[in-house]
This record gives sequence, C-alpha cells and structure tokens, in this order.
Amino acid sequence: MSFEQRATYILERHLSTEESLKPRQAVVERRAKPRAHDALPARVWGVDVDDQPFGFDCLLENMSASGVYLRLPRRVNFCSPVSLVVRLLKGPGENRAAAIKGTVIRDKDEPDGHTGVAIRIVEHQFI
Repeated sequence: MSFEQRATYILERHLSTEESLKPRQAVVERRAKPRAHDALPARVWGVDVDDQPFGFDCLLENMSASGVYLRLPRRVNFCSPVSLVVRLLKGPGENRAAAIKGTVIRDKDEPDGHTGVAIRIVEHQFI
C-alpha cells in the first residue's frame, strides 16, 4: 500500500459517513471518497481576496479523505492555499487532531453573507 493510500485509509477510519447511517439511495454520488457530515470543530488560516491574512474557528460542514467543506465570513481566491487543524471526534484515536494543508477549489456565496468554501486536501498529518 502506498503512503497516500495508507494515509487515506487511516483518515477515512476517523470519519463516520452518511452512507453508514442510512439506507442506500438511487442517487449516483460523484465524489470518489465517502463524506462525513458531522460538524467537526476546526481552526482555519489563509489569505482572503483582499490579501488580508485571517484565522477563524469554524465547524466543517462535511469532510472526506480528499477534501473539506466549510463556511467562512470572508471570501477567498480560487487555488488559494489554506491550513486547518481539525478535531476528529470519532473513530480510532478519538479526539485526535489532523493538521491539513489544502487548496481552495470552489466557493459559493451563502444567503447569510458567509462563503461556502470547498478545499482539496493536499497534505495532512495527525497531531
């Protein structure tokens, strides 16, 4: 098993996925990795569209071994690097944290003024 496959396997074991909680649906999922929909506490750092650094405590709306989705009170640029520390609440080694480096791959304006941000995980390490 390659390093990347092993890291993905370990991270996925910490996530309870919606697939394991409800019966299968006929909807075809486009994502390659199962996604956990637990609100996970996190701290995120980056630079916004005005080149101003930020750091916020937030809750991840969902997470998989390859990406996360969260909401921020600021807009960020496509392909911007971001860093996160996420508290993993379930699975082996419960209450461990993962340090994540990622890249913004999508953003969406939300009705409440926040921005929904999809981040592709580039690198992670359990801490």
